[in-house]
Amino acid sequence: MDLKEQNWKNFTAHLRDWHGIWTRYSPSGEVKESFQSLRSFQSNPEKTEIHQVNRYIYAEDNFKEESWDYNQQENNLPDGIFHPQADSMRTICFESGHTAWVTRQLKPDSYFGVELFFRYEELRHSVGIVYDKQGALFRTANIREDARGFPSQYWSKEIEQVSERNLSGNWQGTSVTMTPDLKISEPVAIQLNWGWEGHNTFFLPDGVSISCPDQVSVGTPCTLAANWLVTPSKLQQLKVKYDESGGFAALTLEQLHL
Repeated sequence: MDLKEQNWKNFTAHLRDWHGIWTRYSPSGEVKESFQSLRSFQSNPEKTEIHQVNRYIYAEDNFKEESWDYNQQENNLPDGIFHPQADSMRTICFESGHTAWVTRQLKPDSYFGVELFFRYEELRHSVGIVYDKQGALFRTANIREDARGFPSQYWSKEIEQVSERNLSGNWQGTSVTMTPDLKISEPVAIQLNWGWEGHNTFFLPDGVSISCPDQVSVGTPCTLAANWLVTPSKLQQLKVKYDESGGFAALTLEQLHL
């Protein structure tokens, strides 16, 4: 199976109804808004055509829906899946279900962002990091989802960020990296490395943490990262790297344990 076909197959692991809570935060970590959500991915029997519906539920009688259709023939490209919502972004997926929706190229006077998707059994959550046209951090977001229904038996109802999180300990695990051509490296043994100079760090409810610079610009390489303390002894981490030219360079998945 060639790389783009494998990437599409990996993406079909998300064919579920994902019931969740969608929370957006200001650059200083304050809650801007929070609402119930449903992201539904359905396909034909061959899994070559996908219909996506996003429902944003603000109150019992106040909701909004958006939908998109995409297919393997037209939307599956050598550098990832092209989502109809944004032609400047690509979806790239590991076999484990961990996924990223990444901007291909940071450009002056343009919004820039990534969304990092974490998976564990029937749980999923994503972290969004968005920068404005001047390259300043505009907002972060977290969508905590459960394919088993709403409300989730795992995710809490908390939405406020917390001041600190203890990630100390001898975390050991493996790391794999995907490059823009969808090639995935062999696993390598690692220890947890969390926190980068000049980054803001945000500690969200339910073990979710974000680390990102407050400013991005062409000419300065950057890393955007998030991790999820799934259990007290199990940690997942995703990192997106952009090179000096502002181009997407790599997505790294780290799975660690104590």
